[in-house]
Amino acid sequence: MRRYGRTVIVIVVLVALTAAILSFQEIKLGDFERGATSTPLGLSLGLDLQGGSHLVYRALLTDPVTGEVITVTDDQMEALKRTIERRVNASGLGEPIIQRLGDDRLLIQLPGVSNPGRAKSLIGETARLEFKRRTNNVPLELNELTQEDIASVSADLFPDLSTSTDVSTATTTPAEEQPLVLMINFTDQGAADFQAVFDRLLASFLTATTALDQGHTPPVPSRLDVTIEGATQLRFEASPLTIVQLGTSTTYAFAYPADQETGETPALLEAQAQIGPDAKVFFTEIIGQSDEDIGLTGDDLARAFPGQHHASGAPIVNIEFNDRGTRIFGEQTNDIVIKQESTGQADQIAIFLDEEELIAPVVQTAITAGTAVISGQNFTVERVRDLALLLESGRLPIPIELIQERDVDAILGEDSLEKSVVAGFIGLGLVLVFMSLYYRLPGVIASVALMIYTGMVLAVFKIMPVTLTLSGVAAAILSIGMAVDANILIFERMKDELRSGRTLLSAINIGFDRAWPAIRDGNVSTLITCGILFWFADQLGAAIVQGFAVTLAIGVLISMFSAITVSRTLLRAMATTRLTRRVGWWLPSGASDIPQQTAAAVAQRS
Repeated sequence: MRRYGRTVIVIVVLVALTAAILSFQEIKLGDFERGATSTPLGLSLGLDLQGGSHLVYRALLTDPVTGEVITVTDDQMEALKRTIERRVNASGLGEPIIQRLGDDRLLIQLPGVSNPGRAKSLIGETARLEFKRRTNNVPLELNELTQEDIASVSADLFPDLSTSTDVSTATTTPAEEQPLVLMINFTDQGAADFQAVFDRLLASFLTATTALDQGHTPPVPSRLDVTIEGATQLRFEASPLTIVQLGTSTTYAFAYPADQETGETPALLEAQAQIGPDAKVFFTEIIGQSDEDIGLTGDDLARAFPGQHHASGAPIVNIEFNDRGTRIFGEQTNDIVIKQESTGQADQIAIFLDEEELIAPVVQTAITAGTAVISGQNFTVERVRDLALLLESGRLPIPIELIQERDVDAILGEDSLEKSVVAGFIGLGLVLVFMSLYYRLPGVIASVALMIYTGMVLAVFKIMPVTLTLSGVAAAILSIGMAVDANILIFERMKDELRSGRTLLSAINIGFDRAWPAIRDGNVSTLITCGILFWFADQLGAAIVQGFAVTLAIGVLISMFSAITVSRTLLRAMATTRLTRRVGWWLPSGASDIPQQTAAAVAQRS
């Protein structure tokens, strides 16, 4: 049995992996997600098992406005597919099943969705790509905070929050090396107004922190500009990390600003002298970034495509606008350049796709010709290709029309589906019983191989994933029958070899070798048929036939592995054990025509 040890180990590993895949309804490994909690074993079910909506779109070959002939390319169809898939996924309508049918059609199936109206609305929108002007560090006067809202301002040492009993809330404690703080005591109304400002600062800070933790480019957080006019003027910036609400709920402590030249904080008496008894406080909220809608959308984008910089060879994204887009983009970039020359502040053009930021390049020069280049230090060939595809998919790259729509009721309800699964297991059990009773020990081994085969097929269906329809279930059952048929061919050849007087191990090897051509030819012809069915189904848009072909092909390939590798290895391993002394266990029922001396030879020479 040792000579087959490695193959047995491989089989055991595959069985363990299959069991692990089928044991969990959902599988999540990083970005890899498979399975569902609402279906048996987490398998993906089609419309006829789950119900839903069925939509078929066709690309128009002539522009509905200009009447010009449109040439549909593979890239355009792929961009169209990705756009629709992203939009439907983001809508919460579930995971769509989207397939290309031929060269110019798209099949969209929405399992579990009975009303396709929202999906059609999302698909029909043609402009979800938006260009916005981004201004950083926008000052916002806080008119709601006046001098009447401030009761007093003074310098003091920050209290010890670990021993204080009258502290209400403390967002954070200033660093230990800055114990000197400004104490600003507000009136009740002033404290309420300032708390609203503080909440905005904190929300902005948390948004930036979350984006950074998730690996995204963080937005610039908002902050507070504080100016104190006392004996001398103090001006500094405050953030949620440098503001603490103290016990009275109207008093806030601000980290005292350090000297800009030396970086040192003055002593307490010096700070009190700087503030003086009649100090006034002015607040200005600095918005980290502000996005302004400039009326430039995906409708104004003519095309986007990847390229390389003519001088450096670095990957870039080329974008081209139509006449309207050229005018708007030129006006905005020209205004940004003028503002930068006068104020030194460089605004950006942020590009959003379905409200998610793609990129926010800095405008370096006025662009009035309608063509622009987007570059970046982290740009790779793959990155610019994907970015160009996303920009292209921000608008539907080609006009489409809905040519088929229907609501599909589940042919099998939940109860009927469960009964069908039970019936399937009963049928499989009867096959296993027949194999075990008629072929005895080889039949038992074939039954074990058949159970392994069934588990592997279901695991592959789940991992790929394959959407199971009624036709797919029929194909899976048919492939199980073909797996049984392969074992029967092998066992009948073994019986012939035993009848001719060969030893058991020799009969197993020769039986497999002589049965293999018939098994191979039968399965290959089935695979060829699957290929033909798949091609015709793809051309005619028959998704049901296409699913049948794919499911059957997967089942046939795995059945070949099961019959030739699993069954053969297990039989060979058993033929090297003492089980060969039980001659009757290896002979099929009704094998009385095998000479007794042959049966004795089986026991003596195996």
